[in-house]
Amino acid sequence: MLPMATEPIFASMGTEADTIDVRLSYKIVELFSEGLYASPNKAIEELVANSFDAGAGGVHVILSDNLHGQDSTIAVIDDGEGMDAEGLKQLWLIGISNKRNLPTLPRGRQQIGRFGIGKLATYVLANRLTHISKTGGKYYSTSMDYGRISNDASSDLTPNKPIQILLRDLTAVQARQAVKPWIESRAFKMTGVKLFGRGSPDSWTISIMSALKDKVHEIKPGMLKWVLSTALPLRPDFSIWLNGEKLVSSKQGKGILRTWTIGKDLFELARPSPKGITKSEDKRLARSNEHRFGLEVPGLGRITGYAEAYADLLTGKSDEIGRSHGFFVYVKERLLNVTDGHFGISPNELRHGTFGRLRVVVHMDRLDEGLRSNREAVGEGPLLQTAQDVLRSIFNTVRPTIDIYEQKEDPTAKLARKIAATPTSLSRAPILKLARDVAEGRSTAEYLRVPIAQSVQAREEFLAGLEQHAHEADDFVAGVSIDLTGTSREGLAHFDTQSRKLVLNGWHPFVATFHEEFSNDKVGEPLKLLAMAEVLAEAELHRLDFSPVDRNEFLSERDQLLRSLANESGRQSALATANALRDARNSSSSLEESVCDAFRSLGFDVTPFGKSGEPDSVASAHLPADETGLTRNYRVSLEAKSTEQLNTTISAKRVNLSGVVRHRDKHQCDHAIVVGPAFSTTSGNKSAIAQEIDHEQKSSLMHDNPKTVTLLTIDDLAKLVLLRPIKQIGLQRIRTLFQNCRLDTDCASWVNEVANSYVARPPYREIIETIGELQRDFPRVHVNYGALRVKLASRTPPIKYETDGELEELCKGMAQMAPRAMYASDRRVELDQSVENVLSEIDTAMQSYASNTQVIAQEL
Repeated sequence: MLPMATEPIFASMGTEADTIDVRLSYKIVELFSEGLYASPNKAIEELVANSFDAGAGGVHVILSDNLHGQDSTIAVIDDGEGMDAEGLKQLWLIGISNKRNLPTLPRGRQQIGRFGIGKLATYVLANRLTHISKTGGKYYSTSMDYGRISNDASSDLTPNKPIQILLRDLTAVQARQAVKPWIESRAFKMTGVKLFGRGSPDSWTISIMSALKDKVHEIKPGMLKWVLSTALPLRPDFSIWLNGEKLVSSKQGKGILRTWTIGKDLFELARPSPKGITKSEDKRLARSNEHRFGLEVPGLGRITGYAEAYADLLTGKSDEIGRSHGFFVYVKERLLNVTDGHFGISPNELRHGTFGRLRVVVHMDRLDEGLRSNREAVGEGPLLQTAQDVLRSIFNTVRPTIDIYEQKEDPTAKLARKIAATPTSLSRAPILKLARDVAEGRSTAEYLRVPIAQSVQAREEFLAGLEQHAHEADDFVAGVSIDLTGTSREGLAHFDTQSRKLVLNGWHPFVATFHEEFSNDKVGEPLKLLAMAEVLAEAELHRLDFSPVDRNEFLSERDQLLRSLANESGRQSALATANALRDARNSSSSLEESVCDAFRSLGFDVTPFGKSGEPDSVASAHLPADETGLTRNYRVSLEAKSTEQLNTTISAKRVNLSGVVRHRDKHQCDHAIVVGPAFSTTSGNKSAIAQEIDHEQKSSLMHDNPKTVTLLTIDDLAKLVLLRPIKQIGLQRIRTLFQNCRLDTDCASWVNEVANSYVARPPYREIIETIGELQRDFPRVHVNYGALRVKLASRTPPIKYETDGELEELCKGMAQMAPRAMYASDRRVELDQSVENVLSEIDTAMQSYASNTQVIAQEL
């Protein structure tokens, strides 16, 4: 907005009585307004502060209904002492204030103003600042047009020539006419206050900001309301109205646990309390007065106030309009730290879950000696250090009350509170944005579930409800559960925006491995927070405008890391896995773990259970669809049966076929595998276990749901693990073992047939060399199978693979032979050693396999 070409009527009304020289340069205005007072709310706050210093009992802030209008204004009306000609001249002394030297303080108040620069904050919002004031039965006005200040960058702090503004005298009629737009506004009339006639105050001042700048559009009524009600003193003899609404202190809490009065309940402070603190009591004050009791702190003087602990967080929606928790440090009845609730103390010292449920209001008038010019900070030194130590001590004294309450808190509520304690911009806001974009069809999400609305109205109602829960914060996360209806290929967790529950994927290897910890309310909280962090990571990447491809790649890499952390054997060699399996034949717990490792080595995703009523684990095979698009994925339940004595067999009773079938069907598996040292099947098809398996299989065929049970010995499973990388055995081929073999003797024949099959030696060197070239040429990106396949096809002679899947299987096989030198996942492959070192490890592994397995030795 541009400055007005002519003075508005309210600024030009009256008789010119004198002029005021204002020594104001552009650099001064730039320094003090745009530097110290960049907030649009600060301009209004400073005018209200001037009203307080003038002894006002009431202050009325009136904003035009439409701040975008050309004639919009912001007015501050008070019933303070007012300013005559001399007072207005004093007002425009820049950098000088006599407030601290007044012989008589207005209403006995300690003065907030000290530097005479507060009025310059108005430059941020307005091109003109007008004062109309009544005192001693007379009326006066001045009007500063900031547009008259030269913006010559070379100008000094001290202008060569002062700006002259007119001092005007007004009659009562003229004064009434000048302020008519505001005193006749609906907002002012709502207060019942009047400036003229019977019952009007003897003195008053109205400060008017006009020709408003674009900065005015940053004013948010909620934030302005909080600033005025918190940053300035609210007391029985001082009230503030904002657009006709009387502001009250928002000290009501959410389930207050306890209140401590400094000097009465708080006097023996925890570390690092300064030494020599003593209690004090001013018996002249009422017992209800918060200043009656206090503490005398060496080097800091008398401090007063109180501390409050709450059951619920004081954060949430208030985060967007101002804080209600933390430290509130007052100097001369004015809040010093409006935005910095930590008062310069590192947040690492103040655990946020506790800090978010704590309010400490403390008056430290001695800090006035160390105030900086912006009156919002204290200079570094012993004074500030002592004040911070006192605040640390109060926090540490009050903290146990909150900690004890936390220990008894419901786990879901605790998780919700911790999420609520995070800044909205880091948690709830990104989820809201992603949820909206998914609901409106502009994006997709892996870890966020958003319901499909039947209509635009239904969608908007859902999103409005979700946003409301986000504002309230404490119940944004309504619960946590572990779900077993998904697949192991899905992510760690998802957030259901409809139920607002964090749902952990029970099939994910990380959740399965740490299932007991996740389920334990006492120790599972960090893991649940980790799961929520994964959900938030996707939402934040979306907020930062990462493409869906980049988001998915990042999430996939993160997910692979979690899987690798859970499956510590993920880079164990096939030989080491096979040997560990053989060594575990007489240990129940070790065998269960080794069977899981063996199936991981074969290429399955494995989810361990290992508790009553469940299989030991479930292995999931993930395969591409067939030519018709039909899925080829399958799932296998795993049961490990060890023996305590050597050369003993697993009987039919020990196999417990009914339990095996029940476990298989409960988890919707296609096959059940029982692994043991040996089985009682010497009678072949006439054995009890063979007949039981046949009967069960016929039953499943009758129900048009063919499922199988297979008995597999530890030795044959170990052989299969060894053969897999050399014979390039994929998951589809392994399934024929489960489909066609019931007894251990059948499995032995199948494994021997695989061992005796011929497989051409793959071009190990060429593939490893190509991976090395891609890593060298493109060091900032991972080598994926598509890029590797294209690069291999361009070699001379070309090496061609029809699909990425073929190359993936081969690379995973090589990685099993050289686990310390090479890594292969579902998406990428990498070398951790030089090409020659990787090839050396593969050759060594193949020689080791040959010496450990006669079947393999014969083939090699």
